Amino acid sequence: MTSIGTGTRDNPVPATPDTLPNACYWFTDPDGALCLSPGCMARIQDPDAQCLCDTLTARLDRLTGRLRGLEERHRYANVWWQALSSVVRDHPDGRAIITETRARTGR
Repeated sequence: MTSIGTGTRDNPVPATPDTLPNACYWFTDPDGALCLSPGCMARIQDPDAQCLCDTLTARLDRLTGRLRGLEERHRYANVWWQALSSVVRDHPDGRAIITETRARTGR
């Protein structure tokens, strides 16, 4: 599908199945009736409201990127923790290190 401009109520876009916008858009149907295809909740509730599609898409992209970063940090921390735990367990003073760590953290 090819993305095109979103159009306005006064200047609707021509739309075919191959040229649908990614956001809310005004179009005229084959009978010439003016129609709105809402893509966000704001326009579903009020056709004259400001379209939030671009804002919501950008926000989703930012949050998705942030989630990927947090997942990567979690994977790294988990690998690091497993390696550290292994080293402490294998250390001759491992039991004392774990006991002291629990005492310092109140666990």
